[in-house]
Amino acid sequence: MKGSSVKKVFSLLLFLLFFPFVQAEAAPRQKVYLVLWNGCEEACRGFLDYLKASHENIEVIQRDLDKKTGQVSELKTEIKELAPDLLVTWGTLAAVKILGTGNSDLVSQYGAVPALFMVVSQPIESGLVASLVSQGRNITGVMHLVPLAEQLQLARQVVSFHRLGVIYNPAETNAQAAVDQMRQYASLMNFELLERPLPLSKNNQPSAGNIASLVADLADKKTDLIYLGPDAFMNANRKALIDTATAFSIPVFSASEGAVRHDNALFAFVHRYYTVGQMAGKKALKILKDKVQAYDIPIEAPQRSLLVVNMTAAQKTGVYPPLSLLQNADLVNIPISEN
Repeated sequence: MKGSSVKKVFSLLLFLLFFPFVQAEAAPRQKVYLVLWNGCEEACRGFLDYLKASHENIEVIQRDLDKKTGQVSELKTEIKELAPDLLVTWGTLAAVKILGTGNSDLVSQYGAVPALFMVVSQPIESGLVASLVSQGRNITGVMHLVPLAEQLQLARQVVSFHRLGVIYNPAETNAQAAVDQMRQYASLMNFELLERPLPLSKNNQPSAGNIASLVADLADKKTDLIYLGPDAFMNANRKALIDTATAFSIPVFSASEGAVRHDNALFAFVHRYYTVGQMAGKKALKILKDKVQAYDIPIEAPQRSLLVVNMTAAQKTGVYPPLSLLQNADLVNIPISEN
């Protein structure tokens, strides 16, 4: 009898010891539907890494628009069918196409599915939300753009420019909003803004074939620096812009780090994409694990900004940022000495 009691107590202890793990395994898997604009880059990896590190039972369904909007309707249908626990988008165009703007009702589109965006530069100007806090729609998100005033102040320390050129797609809300802001800062900061909107076709589409000639025109006007802003079309065709500008020894500074790390823009003052993704992952867990409504989670950007400098671009253009800035910058593409 005594032995039987001991066995029962031992069995009970084992049950209590392993019960939490049994419960965790039995918890239903939650589904996150992730819509990407151009593959899984740094922000996407930061997001996925954060979710993985949480050890929560979460399945991430990835769909890539591949810089095209033709399959948006198909993805919307799939979202309705799968009924995920959270809908996540990367980039402004993907967010606008999938989540809609203004007063469009997410519930009528997808049911009671909360949404989260990341790598959106101007969520209010793009029409995604009306404000960054308590904005009404069941959406939250993470912005990636350092305020334009801060970008320009830093740029003035890197290059003492008097003429700043910008080539942009006037059909894009983000791009036009950035240029509108730059006009205001041009007078305040005492520089000349040389605007070059891309010509649009009858279908309201720009052509990448016009980029080189517009850069040449800016070179003819003695432009000191060219800004590559939050413009999906120009970023998709940024190599044409940067290569042509480099041929004229005009440095390019970018609103995002990818152009510096991968395509020889000279510098960018940014929030790291990986950090943006991790921050989005943190907000996702608040929704999935803590059951916080998306509209109760403020839309924000990371606090820390970073100067990223492409040293190969500096060598090619002959423009080197001051040593005082380089000491605290992230230096990439450092030329390899032949000696």
